[in-house]
Amino acid sequence: MVFKFALLTLVALLSLTVFTEASISQQKTPEEYDQQGLQLMAAEEFEQAAKIFEEAIKLKPDYAEAHYHLGNAYFEAGEAKKAIDAYKKAIRYKPDFALAYDGLGAAYGASEYKKSIEAYKESIRLDPKPPLTHYNLGVAYVRHDDNQSAVAEYNVLQTLDPALGQDLYNLIYKPIMPVAVNGTVRLRVIVLDSQGAPISGLTSHDFGVTEDGVAQNISVISQPDSSLYCLSIDTSGSIRPVLEMVIGTSKDIVEMLSATDQTAIVNFVDSEKIQTLQEFTASKRRLGDAIDALYVEGGQSAVLDAVYLSAQRLASYKFPNRNVRRVLFLLTDGEDRASYYSSEQVLALLRSLDIQILAISFNNNNDRKLNQHLQQKPIALLKNITSATGGAAFFPKSNAELKASVNAMFDFVRRGYTIEYKPTKPIEAGSYRSVSITMAPSSQHSNSMIIARPGYSVPPTTK
Repeated sequence: MVFKFALLTLVALLSLTVFTEASISQQKTPEEYDQQGLQLMAAEEFEQAAKIFEEAIKLKPDYAEAHYHLGNAYFEAGEAKKAIDAYKKAIRYKPDFALAYDGLGAAYGASEYKKSIEAYKESIRLDPKPPLTHYNLGVAYVRHDDNQSAVAEYNVLQTLDPALGQDLYNLIYKPIMPVAVNGTVRLRVIVLDSQGAPISGLTSHDFGVTEDGVAQNISVISQPDSSLYCLSIDTSGSIRPVLEMVIGTSKDIVEMLSATDQTAIVNFVDSEKIQTLQEFTASKRRLGDAIDALYVEGGQSAVLDAVYLSAQRLASYKFPNRNVRRVLFLLTDGEDRASYYSSEQVLALLRSLDIQILAISFNNNNDRKLNQHLQQKPIALLKNITSATGGAAFFPKSNAELKASVNAMFDFVRRGYTIEYKPTKPIEAGSYRSVSITMAPSSQHSNSMIIARPGYSVPPTTK
């Protein structure tokens, strides 16, 4: 009996040994964990990626690349302090790790400006070739109004990466995309049938354009190739009763974006608080995170100020494709109470910019009934600023109508047209031109409704 027990024990030990060796052979290496984490990063699963990088570090504590990737995961997940710690550990194990210093500069960000600058400079000292680090350093300078230093980085990028250099140039000098540029006028046009649905498939033969009463020869007509959006959201005190609707509509807008669309999110309260919650990005996750951060604050609503600044931001952002739609989605009750800019100043700006504004009213008149008892003033404000850009304002009265309004906005944008022509009268800086767009008598859609700007201004600096 004793012999049998011993034999069984020996068999069990041998089996355990075989099982243990098999488990060890199946265990991932630190490098395999690191690669898995990178795949999760590509899928924007940042929190899960961080856990995987941590597994790699458990197996190999001095794995500098895994610490660096962990820092990237934390940074993308909004955990700046954890990202800083991870980047510092990467540098501890690999002192000449230039990319880790670049990540450290980004993680310090605006909150610790001097440390951010020092980190970027050290990254460049270790490896002066990566253009993105020079760009990041230039952006940091711009954010702190040190344009002279930013220009120095722009000059470096002219050799390393001219396209990235142009992006930095745009941040430094903020050039505006006007309606009239290089002698050509560009107009955004929406054509609706009797049911209010956009009409597709039109050609230059379907349109007639007059400028200051003189017929123009349309040289190009096309539907834009891509879109650039700014979602500007009112979170002043008067929005409190309808905040859930505003957030839901904002999320519906994000859900409708295509994979190539770039969008920024701005929220505004009063003249002192108009902030960018999310820079231009194609990431729906980041846009959703920004929307989730919205909350109502006290303050006198500054709708005109928000439109002025959002429009400037939208028109000054460089996009590689010239024929890009620039659209400002404005979600507000339209009750402007304390703006610095006047209505005349805002309209003067909008007449010169190549953007469209599409607005949704969330006016509740303090009775929680959406757009049921509208006053004339907010209606006029929204209609004036949208019509000046060839856009439209929507006044839905229910959740169903809200969703229909979002669908209509994207229909207007994606099925609209861009008309281009060279005016018969040369463009003069500082001038205003009235424009009329009609359907040609020969067009089968001659009775259609046209939405377009009534005119445009030429900025004083236009050459």
